[in-house]
Amino acid sequence: MIDGLAIWLAVASGPASIPDSAYKGPWYVHSAEPFRKCVMWRESHGRYKADGKYGSGAYQFIQSTWNAYAKLAGLAEWVGIRPYKAPATVQDAVFWRAYWKGKGKHHWSPTHALTIGKSVKSCG
Repeated sequence: MIDGLAIWLAVASGPASIPDSAYKGPWYVHSAEPFRKCVMWRESHGRYKADGKYGSGAYQFIQSTWNAYAKLAGLAEWVGIRPYKAPATVQDAVFWRAYWKGKGKHHWSPTHALTIGKSVKSCG
């Protein structure tokens, strides 16, 4: 019941209801938290356990992107594992490695989403 309430609150409140990143390692960019929260809310409504047709986890990574960035983040043990099965800290670490200084923002751009037939709002 508490998990359901947390999901409802996140959906009702939007990105502001999502807590700061569980990961604060070398790829973390505090000033980009609003972008991360927007992406997480838009992609999964704040649910790390989200698993969909086109993506998995809080950030809805496709498997090939997850594998590439998990490896680059030094998390090779998570390569080949569906993102939703990874703990929040691991999902956040892979997000930040993909995002690194804004260079990976395109993974969550509206244009990128259209390649799978979805229309989404921009997170900035």
